[in-house]
Amino acid sequence: MISFKNDLKPLILCFYEIFKSILLFPIPKTRKLLKGEVAVVTGAGSGLGAGVSKQLAAKGVTVICWDVNVRGNINTVNEIINSGGKAFSFKCDVSNREEVYAVAKESAKIAGDVTILVNNAGVVGGKSFVEEDDKMILKTFEVNAISHFWTTKAFLPKMMEKNHGHIVSISSGAGYFAVPGLTDYCASKAAAAHFANSLSMEMFRDKKDVKVSWICPYAINTGFFDGFQANRPLVSTILEPQSVIDDIVKAIETDSDRVLLPGRLCLLDFAQVVLPRKAFLHLCKWGGNFEAMNSVSSFSFMIS
Repeated sequence: MISFKNDLKPLILCFYEIFKSILLFPIPKTRKLLKGEVAVVTGAGSGLGAGVSKQLAAKGVTVICWDVNVRGNINTVNEIINSGGKAFSFKCDVSNREEVYAVAKESAKIAGDVTILVNNAGVVGGKSFVEEDDKMILKTFEVNAISHFWTTKAFLPKMMEKNHGHIVSISSGAGYFAVPGLTDYCASKAAAAHFANSLSMEMFRDKKDVKVSWICPYAINTGFFDGFQANRPLVSTILEPQSVIDDIVKAIETDSDRVLLPGRLCLLDFAQVVLPRKAFLHLCKWGGNFEAMNSVSSFSFMIS
């Protein structure tokens, strides 16, 4: 027997959401106020983490900056305080589970319950698979993906209890579109994206008002990938840090889920699904994907 609740209602709501999305597509999303929120940003000592921390603070958020780079982290906090914001600095190696849990407790004691978590810290090796050091592969996964489990476990229960919060995972376009020379990085960022996707489904299933966003930018001009080649501007563009920072904060303000940057990567995502595998590989070759890492400056360990 057909059940309205289990068989028909989900389909009706599915088509309703599709129709609503099409209808509202031209209309900018309403942005919620962030004043009074408390955020933890990992990897806040430089790059995107520093920029997101400053922008959140400018919107009235108390920002707790985590990084292994103590000097950079303190600089970020000082800039926020000198601009009239409120921020705290904590040294934390997010790949160390026990350290994450301990620093999370100290952070909450000083700043209050955390309502926004930005999992931003990241590392990249940038070598061909056969040249990659085993320790670097492990560190890449520990920082880029597994750390998201520890930080989220530290803060999510209180968010669920209060039925209020937002988890942000900074993934990468490389988590959806493979790049030769980045096997460990691509795999770790795919893990981060799908961790966030699955967590989002759990929050929806459990009817919790805890939002989850996963941000997937193409290569960013932060020094992380110096020399990275984007040979087809229509397909791939080196993004400027400020535009990505703006989009990350916008995703929080608008409760967005998956954000591909630039937006036209959605077309590439669609092509990857519908095209025959070899056809997609030829498209990647035409787009310069196979040579993108050839001129990247030599590095073995970089942290965002």
